[in-house]
Amino acid sequence: MADVFDYLYWRGDLKIRSDKFNDVDALILSRLSYLQFDNIVGNSFSEKITIKQAAKLFFDKKDYSELLLWKGDDKLLREVADSKRFGNMKLSGYCNIVESDKQMQFSAIAIEITKDLTFISFRGTDNTLVGWQEDFNMFCMFPLPSQEKAVDYVKRAAGYFDGKLILGGHSKGGNLAVYAAAFSKAEIRDRIITIYNQDGPGFDKKTLSTSGFAAIKNKTITNVPQSSIFGMMFEHEEDFTIVKSNQKGFMQHDIYSWEIDRTSLVRLSHTTNLSVFFDHTLTQFAAGMTEKERKEFTEGVFYLLNSTENTTFNQIKQNIISNSGTILSSVKNLDSETRSLILSSVLNFIKCAKNNFSDINPLSKENRISREKDKSLKKSNKQK
Repeated sequence: MADVFDYLYWRGDLKIRSDKFNDVDALILSRLSYLQFDNIVGNSFSEKITIKQAAKLFFDKKDYSELLLWKGDDKLLREVADSKRFGNMKLSGYCNIVESDKQMQFSAIAIEITKDLTFISFRGTDNTLVGWQEDFNMFCMFPLPSQEKAVDYVKRAAGYFDGKLILGGHSKGGNLAVYAAAFSKAEIRDRIITIYNQDGPGFDKKTLSTSGFAAIKNKTITNVPQSSIFGMMFEHEEDFTIVKSNQKGFMQHDIYSWEIDRTSLVRLSHTTNLSVFFDHTLTQFAAGMTEKERKEFTEGVFYLLNSTENTTFNQIKQNIISNSGTILSSVKNLDSETRSLILSSVLNFIKCAKNNFSDINPLSKENRISREKDKSLKKSNKQK
């Protein structure tokens, strides 16, 4: 089945004025924020450069492959830059901040589609420990520093650009897009025509009850693959679209696996049992801990990871044996209360997973009973 690269082959020669902006375009622009455009795209909205120009400068770097956060992004940038549809769109306002003391990873970029329409793309989680710790902080902290940063970014962008705004992002970037729209001032929200959340987590019920979320509910498009894990975390006020992926499990989070039909994403009617399993397990796991316990658990886990003195998960994986030894030896430095909390939390997660295993296990007692009922019904119908 077709993917975003096929879409670029089919529609890349059609400019926006002759073929209007669609959901696949939004998916592509949501992904562009993963490109590290440091020293290529300026942080001011007045310093503009086309995607084609930015791509040339990016690939002129001898070490550009080391700047790629995720596989496939280099191919996407080449294809987008070479297309008539995207190549002359203008980039500006590039922001890339990682602050360990605040446990914040934030990156965004403005993409001027036309003079009257600007797309603000928020980056999802990179492979830094800081970025992942901030994701874990969603279990115990609202708002996150990056969410507040996203609101400020939209405020500054709205003050510079005329016309309508579209917000979007993949993974955590989708969460930031929704949060920024909901907590922007009413006059800015009125200019936002659509918010795209591409398999990004939701929010706690208290946050969703605010008036801002009610105001953007009908503008928000949330896409999740059939076995979504990240996108099903926490609560969603808006409806979501289930997208068909050609991958399995965690790999469905990769937008390059999402299937395309002309100018639309291929839709399905329901998520898989695996998605339900993780959704229920994570919900029960979080519900079994107080906010204080969730915070202490997260801090304890990342204290152990940071003891390796690595800053990214890639670095930890490169020396997995020695880093595992460092982590295990660092456990003794935790106070007894934190050690007990981490152990009990891990055991509780396993218990929650076991309780929900019947959702994905075709040989579980519940599913065996259901299958036997189906067989009996079919046999009865045949006899009739």
